[in-house]
Amino acid sequence: MEAMITCTTELVQGGCNACPVVPATTYAIRFDQANIPLGGLEVEALIMAVALKKGFRQELIMDFDEDYTIFRKADNHITLKDFYGSLTYENAMNKITLKNTYESQEELFGQVNRVLNELFNIEPVSFIVEEVEA
Repeated sequence: MEAMITCTTELVQGGCNACPVVPATTYAIRFDQANIPLGGLEVEALIMAVALKKGFRQELIMDFDEDYTIFRKADNHITLKDFYGSLTYENAMNKITLKNTYESQEELFGQVNRVLNELFNIEPVSFIVEEVEA
């Protein structure tokens, strides 16, 4: 499967004369023809987009002592827990803990594909990043 990620950076005014102009970067992922906004170029956002595209349902569980997300599709259940910037994905047989952000895109996409393959049973995704002028 191939996924095109578009990256758009705009210069945004701070709102007053003293506020500087700051860059605002937005990301969107496209699988066929539909563009899906991403919260950022992060493990959690990419895995969620691919899993939902592949038919998984997402459910937020608000427990007494912790909140977590469950991805469900048929008999496959994957739990996502976020602890202070560390993500833990877990199914009945395997558990992977990793960071949400990485310095290089190659490492980021490698970790995303590792989780998708080992836990979600989704074939590796070929991510292509394209920078678009605003």
